[in-house]
Order: sequence, then structure tokens, then C-alpha cells
Amino acid sequence: MMKFPRLLRNSLLAFAARSVITLLSSTIKIEFVNEEVLRRLKEKGEKIVYIFWHGQQFLTVYFHRNRKIAILTSLSKDGDLQTKILEGFGYKCIRGSSTKGGMHALREMIKTMKEGYDCAFAVDGPRGPVYQAKGGAFYLARLNGAAIVPVACRAEKRKIFEKAWDKYELPLPFSRARIIYGEPIYINRQDDIEQKAAEAGKVLSEMTRKAGF
Repeated sequence: MMKFPRLLRNSLLAFAARSVITLLSSTIKIEFVNEEVLRRLKEKGEKIVYIFWHGQQFLTVYFHRNRKIAILTSLSKDGDLQTKILEGFGYKCIRGSSTKGGMHALREMIKTMKEGYDCAFAVDGPRGPVYQAKGGAFYLARLNGAAIVPVACRAEKRKIFEKAWDKYELPLPFSRARIIYGEPIYINRQDDIEQKAAEAGKVLSEMTRKAGF
């Protein structure tokens, strides 16, 4: 159980972070590309697993808020704060990662999707290697019969934190930005999960290139 002082500290930090994210994002001129993919899937009643690169989460998180999406957050102290931030934007957070609590998190994700949520994964998280997709999202999609939708984004003006493992991208105020949705990917029982993850990683990288200005 989280101690009260840390709980209070995280609540205050999360409120401050959400305020800054909201203020900055309100200045961004956003363009959505191929958004009809989502409309088609929703009209057919299909479940969706969104995948994206960890370093692109600033834009993806803010512009998909309050859409009944569950997202995986780590069990670390940083994950405690991240969970508070994401919950404030309307996400349901499932705690776990590929290195700790993974099977429990997978079971919770399966249950959550049965409750009507879509799910989202930073597929190179929680600690890299950067731009190398892991298989968790693909296992989940296969078990739930869900469509995987790649999501890539890029701001025209941005700060890239080169020393961060994920090359985190922070959009600058009043920048233009694009969010691109890829065509759905389906995982069959006979498919090799790691091969599918590698193929999807290539798709995400190509989409990121196309999102640039």
C-alpha cells in the first residue's frame, strides 16, 4: 500500500502535470489522418488494441482521453505517478509490465476488454529497446479477437530527449502535429507473435516518418 505522504505528493504532481499537458496541448493544431479506420471498426463492433511508441505518448495520451481505453502502467514508483496522471484523463490503468506482473496484467486486460474497453500499449515499453515492439499487445489481441491499430504521431516543432531511452518527444507550444492511424492488423492462432510484433514495429516506424512535416 502506498504511504499517505507519497500518495498526496503523487496526487499533487499528477494534478500539476495534467494542467501543464492540457495547457500545452490546447495550443497544438492537430490533424488526424485515416481516422475513418476507427469509425469502421466501431461500426462493426470490433474491439481495438492501440499500439504506439513509448516516446510518442504525450500526443497519443492527450488526444485519446475519455474514450474508454485501458492502458498498461508499470508497478514502479514512476508508474504510481503515471497512473494518477492517466486516470485524470479518463483512462483505466492496469498495473504490470513485460518484466513484472505481466501475467496478472494480461488477465486484467482480457477482463477489461470483455467489459467494453479498448486497450492501448506502448509496445517498446517499459524500458526498451527503443522502437522494438514486444509481443504482449499481440497476445491480447489474439485472445480477444481484437483488431490492432497502430498509432503514430509527430509535432512539427518538438524537443527530443536524446538521453532518454525512448527518445521522448515533447511538442512545443503552438506547433502543428499529426496523428496517423494504420490499417487494422489481425492475429490468427497460427501466427508467430514475435514475427507479427516485428512487422508491426516496421509499420509504426514508417507511419512515424509519414507523420513528419
